[in-house]
Amino acid sequence: MEDNPLTPSGEKHVYLWGFLVPGYTNDDFEYVWTDTEDEDQQGWIMLLDKIEEYRNIYPDLILAHYSSHERTTIKKYAERYSMEDNETVIYLLGDKSPLFDMQKPVLESLVLPLQGYGLKDICKHKDLVNFQWEDDDSGSQWSIVQFNRFLEETNPEYREQLKTDILGYNRDDVIATRRLGMLRNA
Repeated sequence: MEDNPLTPSGEKHVYLWGFLVPGYTNDDFEYVWTDTEDEDQQGWIMLLDKIEEYRNIYPDLILAHYSSHERTTIKKYAERYSMEDNETVIYLLGDKSPLFDMQKPVLESLVLPLQGYGLKDICKHKDLVNFQWEDDDSGSQWSIVQFNRFLEETNPEYREQLKTDILGYNRDDVIATRRLGMLRNA
């Protein structure tokens, strides 16, 4: 998930919800994207529809992520659009939620030879996951900067390249999260 705090309304706008579906390769990356804050509610509805699609295809759905940010954002979006009683929202936030925050067991169970316990810190380490992002400079702040450049860009080709770069970063994040989960089998 990538969000932009630098919006005219002052509300965070999630411009990208990214997923890695079974197969778990670069080609198995799917997403919901919105170009502007004006499309925010539409993007939220598209996310809920995508969750229902996955729920029907994958009965034992697990939506792994790395921090509490995703759950918190889903809750805020449900409140923003008065959808706390929506069936999909209840599924996402309820007792049998498919959301699984991988950061929690990492912080509670592992002592690692690292200064930080961020996703990139762990996943880039050669003796742990050894996953490398395609763009070394990418990160959550980088994504926000690139998205704001995307918003201001008038050249359609360069604008599309910015979007492609952001999608590549998020794809790498979801693949890294998947690979981190594979450590339990190592």
